[in-house]
Amino acid sequence: MTKTDLPSFALRDTNKRRLVLLTVVFTNFVVWMDIGKFGLLTPFWSADLRLDTEQIGSISSAYLLGYFPMLFIAGVLADRFGPKPTLVACISGVTVLGGSMVFVTSYSEMWWRNFIFGMFFGLLWGPCQRMLAVWFPSIDIPRVTATWVGAMMLSGLVEPIIALPMAHAWGWRFTFITISALGIPAMLMLIFLTSSNPSTMKGISSQELAYIQSGRPATVKRIAFSEIVRAFKNRTVILLVIGGGLATTSTWLTATWASYAALKVGGADPIMLAWVIPVLAIPGVAYAFMHGRVVDKVFKGRLKPPMLIGVLLPAAGFFAAALIPGLPWYAWLFFASTLGFLTNPLVWGSLNPFFVRVARPEVVGTLNGVAAALQTIGGYVLVSLSGGWINSELKGLDQFTLMLCIGGVVFLVAAIPLLLINEKKGAPIRKLVDEVHEPSVPAPAGH
Repeated sequence: MTKTDLPSFALRDTNKRRLVLLTVVFTNFVVWMDIGKFGLLTPFWSADLRLDTEQIGSISSAYLLGYFPMLFIAGVLADRFGPKPTLVACISGVTVLGGSMVFVTSYSEMWWRNFIFGMFFGLLWGPCQRMLAVWFPSIDIPRVTATWVGAMMLSGLVEPIIALPMAHAWGWRFTFITISALGIPAMLMLIFLTSSNPSTMKGISSQELAYIQSGRPATVKRIAFSEIVRAFKNRTVILLVIGGGLATTSTWLTATWASYAALKVGGADPIMLAWVIPVLAIPGVAYAFMHGRVVDKVFKGRLKPPMLIGVLLPAAGFFAAALIPGLPWYAWLFFASTLGFLTNPLVWGSLNPFFVRVARPEVVGTLNGVAAALQTIGGYVLVSLSGGWINSELKGLDQFTLMLCIGGVVFLVAAIPLLLINEKKGAPIRKLVDEVHEPSVPAPAGH
């Protein structure tokens, strides 16, 4: 099915789908602002608590330890019981724990706070993917997924402008509480503007439901657990999970150490850094919002090529930052962060549409949750060890050479399963690979 096959009313986003997308975008923006400011303010809280690099690495990886099992659990919960209650729990916990920073005064308190925060943060990813998968037809998934990923990356552009000057003027605890308060309107939007299933949304039209379900079986409120398990019998699903999991593992290194490297080692001024980071984030954010169009126009609907670019280009950036001697801090950030974080729109902006093409939309929460859990446990291992990879005996940013080389190798390893994916050119939606199983879940009566 193409857009020319659809009735004219279907070509315009109606208010219900638009409100759901707006809510998902804003919720992700708020939560990623909350998690992003933690790494951004590492120089402030680590100095206040008098922590060394190994303690910083341990604390920064603690939330990943709580995060990774919840990614899988959240995906299953979203597929079984719907994404809305899971997302409400996520934003509630993130908001409360952001405010809890006012009580943190020691290494152990910070570690446990981060661990619990990670558990609530883990309720975000899979349910958001599930919400988009059931609220939009397959043909629109690349576009709305790109918008969703763009919202996550947009937080990286905005948070330095807000968080660094605020922390410099009023302290890092005040900054945490202020930004976390944005979770309150996000929670209200989730409660009143969304539904786990379009057919249960008050006021939705039959025309909009017909468009949402075009080209696929009707959505169901609760899917059988056996259907979730069945999706993992698909070879392409397994390769996507492994490739997606490995692809963004290394970005946790730059998320943890970029601000610390620029301020503490590179000698950057905090106010200047607050403006340079957003400028360096512009290429990734701009591309994220264009990804759906690029997939359609440049790659002719194929998702494998941008995913491969999404691991090879960041690998090149990591190796450049590691091996080019004497880089100033802003050039170092460009290679390690600007190029490194392009993996998010290129890989994760393609992963959800790929899952929708080869499996039921109702199981993509679990599929994304497993992939995200894999990259998070990989990130935990890297970040927890990364403090020992920083060689303070070397000059300047060369201290991070070993860490970046390891991250670059992980990016290259991620290319292997992505290369093995069989994406048949020109295959219709849901017939993209030979291993696709026809859905066995019956459509609900009346839809």
